[in-house]
Amino acid sequence: MTEIMYHPTDVGKTVLNVRGKLSKIRKYHMTIEEMDKTRSRWEESIVGESSELRDLAGNYFFNPFRQGIYFYQIKAMYLLGSNKYHSLADILDKIEEIMRNIPSRKEGVSLNKWEEYRTKNHQEHAVKIKDHKGRIQENMIFFQRLSKLHPTGYKLHQVRAAVDIKRVSKEGFSDGIYYYRLSTYKSDSEALPIKDFKEFNFPKHEGKYINYNFIGTVITPNGVIVKGKMHEVSSV
Repeated sequence: MTEIMYHPTDVGKTVLNVRGKLSKIRKYHMTIEEMDKTRSRWEESIVGESSELRDLAGNYFFNPFRQGIYFYQIKAMYLLGSNKYHSLADILDKIEEIMRNIPSRKEGVSLNKWEEYRTKNHQEHAVKIKDHKGRIQENMIFFQRLSKLHPTGYKLHQVRAAVDIKRVSKEGFSDGIYYYRLSTYKSDSEALPIKDFKEFNFPKHEGKYINYNFIGTVITPNGVIVKGKMHEVSSV
């Protein structure tokens, strides 16, 4: 596997981005103090959950996000069972179940967190408007990013975890259907995401699905790509 490029000491540095413009590296990691506090909050949030769920995730894992939709997505996959693939529909149902039990207010109106999220305004000037399902799917991609400038999955990496994405062909679905997995590992060097396309029939433009700079593993029908190099098909 390739080395993770982002490092906490990089935060605040100014670098040239892919567009040739100066960009300051933002903070994407947790400090030791933040990790301790976040772990404590997580333990409080799963009081009463079964030992089976805890065992599936392992002793080291905790949800590295403190609140918001990132937190609820990771918690949903944890409650469905770590290290197992779950359908997008099941994950959405679990997210809704969690968020509906959390009260909220918007413009003086009593809501719950799910209603608040569903009615959230779209980003102004967005190239492609997404509904709440689309935003949740996009977040799954963010969880896989470990690139230098915007490693939105770095906190998961810190807790020895990754979100894996499987795309499977299905008649009537031109882009296939999606499954997601919260994977946990014994070391952070192993905690890199997987894109599993081995059951997906690529349309003509395979290139838009395969990124050879992806930090992690890409499984295609023809082989496994690790660090931009094709290997024989494995049982990953």
